[in-house]
Amino acid sequence: MSTLLKIQNATVKQLGQTVFEGLDFGWEEGQHWAVVGQSGALLTAFLDTLLGRTMVTQGLIERPFSEDYQKLMNLKGEINSFRDLIATVSQQYTFRNKSNIQNFYYQQRFNAMESEDTATVFDYLNEIEVKVPGIWDMQKVLDIMRLNGLKGKSLIKLSNGETRRLAIASALIKNPKLLLMDQPLTGLDVQSRVDFGDILKEIVQAGIHVMMTTHSNEIPECISHVAVLGDKKIYQEFKSNEFDQVGHFNQEDIGFDFQLLRKLLVQGENHGFKVIVKLKDVTVQYADLRILDRVNWAILPGEKWALKGENGAGKSTLLSLILGENPQAYANDLWLFDKKRGTGESIWDIKKQLGFVAPELARFFPSNQTCLKVVLSGLFDTMGLFKKVNAEQERLALDWLRFFGLENTSNLLLRQVSLENQRFVLLARAMIKSPSLLILDEAAQGMDEVQRKLFRKTIDQVCSIIPVAMIYVSHYEEDIPDCVDKVLRLSKGRVV
Repeated sequence: MSTLLKIQNATVKQLGQTVFEGLDFGWEEGQHWAVVGQSGALLTAFLDTLLGRTMVTQGLIERPFSEDYQKLMNLKGEINSFRDLIATVSQQYTFRNKSNIQNFYYQQRFNAMESEDTATVFDYLNEIEVKVPGIWDMQKVLDIMRLNGLKGKSLIKLSNGETRRLAIASALIKNPKLLLMDQPLTGLDVQSRVDFGDILKEIVQAGIHVMMTTHSNEIPECISHVAVLGDKKIYQEFKSNEFDQVGHFNQEDIGFDFQLLRKLLVQGENHGFKVIVKLKDVTVQYADLRILDRVNWAILPGEKWALKGENGAGKSTLLSLILGENPQAYANDLWLFDKKRGTGESIWDIKKQLGFVAPELARFFPSNQTCLKVVLSGLFDTMGLFKKVNAEQERLALDWLRFFGLENTSNLLLRQVSLENQRFVLLARAMIKSPSLLILDEAAQGMDEVQRKLFRKTIDQVCSIIPVAMIYVSHYEEDIPDCVDKVLRLSKGRVV
């Protein structure tokens, strides 16, 4: 077997911090790797190192897989890079409008007219520069990623799982030699995760070499090798059939200062709500496409619900009605906090009772927002802080960051902190006002295995301290907190 890539005794820095020391790794032809570990940030940094996005201050990285290609391009006098033969699927997506300016706001995805400024799935794939022609053309990637029915859909209207499928399609259409995927299974429903194994098998059979970061219990069958990352290096490697996930991540249980949490979660004013949410025969339709079909649901104060359903079942649209973001609320029989929508209540009356966390939320904050400002914005229900705060409010926000062990991020921009820590910052933003209803939509997505457990434990603690009602959305049963005891399941827009 010939060597594709080799790392020898490397010291690697990222954003001024040493992320790897004494790093050794070899990738041989015919190998397909899963990289697992307790730190999601370290897993991402490893892929960034293969891509040359980090600084190697000692040791070396060799990339023989691209040598022949680069020699040929040099002879032709064409600009080239080893990256021409690598495609990536990251956990962050930055879509732009047709004017190539990213000026979207969260509610725009639910406004039929304004979302027209966004490219469609077909437009997006059609505009990708393909430097290396091959078997993966437009139709093939649409077929394999089940995107044919979404070709004309605006990017901003895609669900989280649909966005993930598009990201994989946009990587394949480049016909790479190496495909690097950072936790590609997150955001996919149970059936899609099962289907992913078959998709990956077809990708491998087409001659693409695959590496993916993933959880230790989600390693697809066609993966041949597993690398365990920790202590700033790869400390163990296995053939996949010899890897036993048990025993690798039995780190002593860690936790936050839950005594501090009790001080932070002041009992909010008792509004005496009789019903938090009530939907009666709620229907949402865009042209001929019915997203929700006569949905009935009631949430009483303090109830804890899991909202389940496959990707595209209508969960995001249902949440948009409750969050006050979807204008079709006014055409339906919908009650929030004892008030019928459209009877004189303002959007701010609704939002002050709500705490909301979703992975895509971070994309809509202005780029100049620090983590402290993001947490403070929860007091005003705005996507960013745009007014002066008093010393008490700032102290409260800093205490929330301190509770999550993130006080050192207060002056960092939100986009500068790792994805897993972004989720905790957004949770602090949701909780700073002790809401009457907490909505967590795949809120632990992108976290490593230890942090997912800690996130779930924190939510259970919150619910034991204050009588908050909750809607929890996750495709992972193990992520749903113990306090959740009711389920609403959607399929194709209907309650099943």
